[in-house]
Amino acid sequence: MKETVDLIVVNFNTKKLLAACLDSLRRFSGAPDTYRLWVVDNASTDGSVTLIRSLPWVTGIFNRENRGYATACNQGIKAGNAPYIFILNSDTLVTEGWLPPLIAALQDPAVAVVGPRLVSPDGYLVGAGVVGTETAPIIRGWGVPDDPALFAEPTACLSICGACLGLKRALLPELGYFDENYFHYFEETDYCYNARRHGYKVLYVPTSRVIHLVNGSCRNRRRLAAYFRQSKAYFDRKWQIGEGDHEQPAKTAVLGDDGRPE
Repeated sequence: MKETVDLIVVNFNTKKLLAACLDSLRRFSGAPDTYRLWVVDNASTDGSVTLIRSLPWVTGIFNRENRGYATACNQGIKAGNAPYIFILNSDTLVTEGWLPPLIAALQDPAVAVVGPRLVSPDGYLVGAGVVGTETAPIIRGWGVPDDPALFAEPTACLSICGACLGLKRALLPELGYFDENYFHYFEETDYCYNARRHGYKVLYVPTSRVIHLVNGSCRNRRRLAAYFRQSKAYFDRKWQIGEGDHEQPAKTAVLGDDGRPE
């Protein structure tokens, strides 16, 4: 049976998180012949490469240097050929039944990008879509307890968090790939804006639930802040967003010592 889904995980020195992420994907993504699991490793030095090579059900792509998140995502996308593409951070854990609702949503010709309900390990919302307008965006539900009654409806959004993002291969000729000028941050926001400008919907799908340890792949706040500033400046120039016209994307926040999103 030909795979219908390419599952792509980008990794940089997150061996333990990656192992847990890959285990969850293998357990909860359906029959093994329906998907292909890729890991794009950005020159890790923590034993991640050995781990990836030890898993026969994972296809590894190994960079000799850290090429950044957007470039690594594109490497995985170009290596695959399945009609549906899902890109995940290595600090995510998928849950039972996560994939079918997202695939079903992508079957709508009007939808180009989908994302699940993202929840922290301690049960706080860390991803329910960004709504509002480009000049006054609203990050929904950040840091509130994960009440099933909140944000329970599929919603067209400005953008969704890139920790878990579903795309269509058929739209790549029209929408292109991730903009590789983003080393870290804003690459998914950029893709969502591009999809909407082409007339497609970006859809939050609450019936899919994925656990996300925010910034688990990098706890260096100074480095994250520098990446954020660089990417934000480029994003603002590209989309002609004025200073203060948009909020900091949810994935730039961190979890406090108590596990609650700050």
